[in-house]
Amino acid sequence: MKSTLRVAAAAVLAGSAASVVLPDWIRLDRRFPFVAIVAFRPQFAVSALAAAALLARGSRTRPAAAAVGAVAVAGLGAVAARAVRFPTRAAAPDDLAILTFNVLNGRADTGELATLIARETPHFVVLPEAGSDFRDKLIPLVETLGYRSWVSTAPGVKDGQGVTLLAASGAGDVQVRSGTGMRLRHLEATGGILGRRSLFAIHTAAPVDRRRTAQWLRDLALVERWCHGPVAPIVVGDFNATLDHSAFRAALGGCRSAAVGTGKGLVGTYPSSAAPWAGIQIDHVLVPIGTVTTGFEVVEVEGTDHRGVLARVRVPR
Repeated sequence: MKSTLRVAAAAVLAGSAASVVLPDWIRLDRRFPFVAIVAFRPQFAVSALAAAALLARGSRTRPAAAAVGAVAVAGLGAVAARAVRFPTRAAAPDDLAILTFNVLNGRADTGELATLIARETPHFVVLPEAGSDFRDKLIPLVETLGYRSWVSTAPGVKDGQGVTLLAASGAGDVQVRSGTGMRLRHLEATGGILGRRSLFAIHTAAPVDRRRTAQWLRDLALVERWCHGPVAPIVVGDFNATLDHSAFRAALGGCRSAAVGTGKGLVGTYPSSAAPWAGIQIDHVLVPIGTVTTGFEVVEVEGTDHRGVLARVRVPR
């Protein structure tokens, strides 16, 4: 009888751990609140492993330790590849440099951001939560560098509703239009250095309740349509999603994260108040499969709750 109870208790504990660490295995991660929980799978998997180690200290709780430990190992296995660094190729002058930074309703320090742009001279800068007001404050600080700018929303619309795109003179004759299909308007850039590809600058809904989770899924469905198209695009911005979300993975199609193979795929971009290892990477530069990443950094600027991503990539022609 006692052994039966121990097995039952172990099953309950394992099931509870799995609902937190592995909800995407049964598509629970597309529902609130599991959509928020699975984003922190690396941290929960480590916590489950620590709990298993404590349970293993008692003979009566060892069945539970084994069950919870198995869940923890599965969770760690699901994220381990993002911490692996492949041999990298040396950067070349013609590599495409892309920076994205959610500027928190236009509150990011424009001086620090301008210094970062001047130092790194990215071809494209994607700024979620930046409307005309923020753009008008930033551009005078970088106009001598030759950047052009576009905003997804009309003047007077709050910064938090907009996405701003900057393109360096080295990006060539880029054409940009504002598009719909997501909760927030996005931008699509074509031409110039992009060649036959499009670059989408986006900010998806945040899945913080049931209604907005449904909108987030619709937003990712549009990304899925782009990335499953005949010519894989570049998609940049705040996805409010990590690679632990099955909906995000399904959207990738012919795209991949520029972080793959850099060893930095688990460095948190949100929240910036947490240590990088304690946060989640929801800001991404998605590039076509076959792209070589020659540089990848998670960068900081004061005044925003996000860290930014700076990627240097060699995109197939």
